[in-house]
Amino acid sequence: FVPPRPYERGVGGRPTLIQNTETVAHLGLVARHGADWFRAVGTPEEPGSTLVTLQGAFRGDGVYEVPRGIRLADLVTLAGGLAAPVQAYLIGGYSGAWLGADDAHDLPLDDPSLAAHGATVGVGVVLALPEAACGVAETARILRYLADETAGQCGPCVHGLAAIAGAADQLARGSAGRDVVERLEAWSWQVTGRGACHHPDGATRMLASALKAFAADVEAHRIGRPCAAAPPRRGPARPKPPRATPR
Repeated sequence: FVPPRPYERGVGGRPTLIQNTETVAHLGLVARHGADWFRAVGTPEEPGSTLVTLQGAFRGDGVYEVPRGIRLADLVTLAGGLAAPVQAYLIGGYSGAWLGADDAHDLPLDDPSLAAHGATVGVGVVLALPEAACGVAETARILRYLADETAGQCGPCVHGLAAIAGAADQLARGSAGRDVVERLEAWSWQVTGRGACHHPDGATRMLASALKAFAADVEAHRIGRPCAAAPPRRGPARPKPPRATPR
């Protein structure tokens, strides 16, 4: 954010490339096998393969290498099917977007197809949320995680995401007040595009999609009737991994 940039002076004082490892791996394979080989899979707009991480109600959680543009339904089949009925998918990771199961089922996982639904492939994480879980509580948990993981360097994260996560926690418990949706939407508008990085933008994108995908549940929580089937104390659909102990 402040010069010198890493490409000017980085590790050991030398110019340093910061790049996604998957991209570097693709570059090596394209150099070895050629562009036509790389374009043999994927779509004309987004050729090649990509890594996706499947979590939640998939029978086969894990990391898969798949062609860009694979349909979500085919990805489910590749993972051995679903372990339980699913109400929604979070596509693109914690900064992605929630899509209802019926809307997402036949969608290709490429950015042009997902853009019409407000989603992107993003970091390639797809979370399948089972019907027995609470989408409002899961969204609140993710927002709290994102608020806790900020760099703490600018107001939109330090104050904006903290306020959004607090209101989402109250909404999940059914104690947020009748104007909670208006507050969440107003605060999201205030922090979007104003951070030193795009961390708050991803959080508000995920929140906006949740308010739409779980609209009926949001309304029930808003009027003080949180989900009886899966209250927040039930725990997340996917627990946060423990932090590694420094060596």
